[in-house]
Amino acid sequence: MSLRARSVFGSGPMPLIRAAVLVIAISYVTVLAPSASRAADRPLIFVKTIGVGWDTDRMPWMRFVAFSFDGRQSASDGATTPTDGSGKLSIWTFPGGKLVKQISVQPDEISPDFRYVSDGHEISSVQTGKPVISFGSTRFMVTAFSRDSRYVAIAQPDKGAALRIRVMDLSSDRPISTVGSRGSASMALSSDGSTLAVGHWNLISFWSTHSGARRTILRGVGRYAQSLSFSPNGRLIAAGDDLGGLQIWDVRKRRRESAIHFPGGAVSAPAFSPDGRLVAVGVYGSGSVWLIDVRRGRLIDHQKVSDLGCGSVAFSPDGRYLITPSTGGLITWPYDRGGTIRVFKVRHE
Repeated sequence: MSLRARSVFGSGPMPLIRAAVLVIAISYVTVLAPSASRAADRPLIFVKTIGVGWDTDRMPWMRFVAFSFDGRQSASDGATTPTDGSGKLSIWTFPGGKLVKQISVQPDEISPDFRYVSDGHEISSVQTGKPVISFGSTRFMVTAFSRDSRYVAIAQPDKGAALRIRVMDLSSDRPISTVGSRGSASMALSSDGSTLAVGHWNLISFWSTHSGARRTILRGVGRYAQSLSFSPNGRLIAAGDDLGGLQIWDVRKRRRESAIHFPGGAVSAPAFSPDGRLVAVGVYGSGSVWLIDVRRGRLIDHQKVSDLGCGSVAFSPDGRYLITPSTGGLITWPYDRGGTIRVFKVRHE
């Protein structure tokens, strides 16, 4: 056991911290893991990993996954070799898991057609790795691509503490509207690209993509709305907050349909299933993915994916699969080095 502990935790100032994380992870798995007899009946069924595990003293933070609009490729910031701790964008075939390419961009968002990627400083071409939109040294605070990959919304510092939000046409590199100058923590574009939702502290405002006019506002979120996602039909919006809460609102009626709290702190951007019946979120502190039944507003499953951190989740376009990142840790024994995309099959009721 002592030899195993040395290989897992290493030497230097980090061993006690990692050991504490391991104990927490063991407790979490013991309390929350379902019995083996019920595993086959779970909505989320672990299938495989895509990528490679890290074989390095560094423990990189893997936080990003995405599906292409046709479901034939997946993307991540995970390792492409055992010593790769770069966090660069890597693209893999799906479901085969063959590496297609890696480009020198650390991804924040990627367009659904996998043509463009944002790293928080520039919008770059995935094909060439070269910038197509750049504002010099100014960092984007938030970006959001439209489902048809035609538009991107960019929030960046303007004068003072305010953020200027621009909606830009990616084909021409020209702005089509400018939206307000308020603080923004999150944004989402509706499926048809006509509406931009913006999280301003504890409220959500909705704007016309083309005119920049405000359409409506949701008050009463109660917490910092740090992540937003529209349902496929645009009727609902899911908002994740900074203390592990998820709220689902009816946009037209301006009514909260459900509110759910997750153990472990802040949640990732919510992901709706293609039919709008499910929402998945990752929870950072517990390193887990959670599945929510939208109509009933309740949790129906969860799976452990790492010791700490589940920064992103994504449904395949046919709704059959859900992918998450893995930072590594105690998921199954022996200790998992992380660096992979975790693939779950979604069993619909």
